This record gives sequence, C-alpha cells and structure tokens, in this order.
Amino acid sequence: MTAQDKPSASDQKAVKKIGKPVTSEEIDEFGKLKDIHERSRHHRTIINAWKQQQDQDRKMRKMYATWLMVAMSGQIAGIYVIFILIGFGFLEYQQWTMNTFIMSVFAEVGAMVLLVVKYLFPSTSDKVLDLIDRFRTKEPR
Repeated sequence: MTAQDKPSASDQKAVKKIGKPVTSEEIDEFGKLKDIHERSRHHRTIINAWKQQQDQDRKMRKMYATWLMVAMSGQIAGIYVIFILIGFGFLEYQQWTMNTFIMSVFAEVGAMVLLVVKYLFPSTSDKVLDLIDRFRTKEPR
C-alpha cells in the first residue's frame, strides 16, 4: 500500500463504527444467499417463459383443433347428404362404391381425431421441470 492508498487520520476519524466486524462465515452466508436469489430469478424467468409459451401453444392448438373439427364435421355432413340423395334416388352408385366411400371417410375422420389428440396435445410439462432441476443441481447432463 502506498501513502496515497492509506486513509488519512481525518478520514479514519470520520468513519463511524456501526456494529461488530463482519466474519468470513457471514461473508460466505451472504454469498450463498446471493446465489439462492440468483437461482430463484433464473427459475422465475424460466417458469414465466414456459407459461407464456404454453399460453401461445394452447391458443394455436385451439385454433387448429377448431378448424379440423369444422372440416371433419363438414365432411361427415357431406357423406350424410350424399347417402340421403342416394336413398331418394337422385344419385346412383354401385353398392361397393358407396361402402368404400363411406368407410374411407370415417376412417379418415378417425385418423384425424387420433392426430389431434396425439400431436396437438402433447405432454411437455416435464421438460421445464427437468430444466429447473438442471439449474438446481448445476450439473450438465
């Protein structure tokens, strides 16, 4: 330490003692507390981002599901109209053609329902919990 770095006698008299001196254990505890606050901030940031993403995903899925349901309902209504027109004799098809047509449309509707349930509503909530756990343990996986 040089003479310039040392506080002068008047500066030392101006310093007022407030309490007891800080120990190294207290400094360590303060560092741990700061670390906990920092991790908590990280977790809140991740959870808020995840919540925002989930809200946007729900909105998009709802839109897609609504459009798919409207399209499938229109397709089923069209099949019923064609079936009724055949019943009244306005349209004529061979029996095997109608059976194939009706069965293929209902198979398509069933496949679309399966796709809606499987891909528009996946379970992704466990991924954010894994990410939080990774931050908690501070170990790369």
